[in-house]
Amino acid sequence: MAKSSRHPRELRERAVALVFEQVELYSSQWDAIKSISAKVDVSAESLRRWVRQAEVDAGVRPKVDAS
Repeated sequence: MAKSSRHPRELRERAVALVFEQVELYSSQWDAIKSISAKVDVSAESLRRWVRQAEVDAGVRPKVDAS
């Protein structure tokens, strides 16, 4: 069974898209994540994980096995 999330999928997708769209406006991706996470009312760490997963899914970042 899929893990349920307290954040709707649409919110996660939009927040990640905002990071990718606006990252050039910030000094780093982390600064973009911190700013956008505050605007969409999620933790910066949650948004960072969502962004990392989106990068893995897009083939931009290699998957790291946590085992």
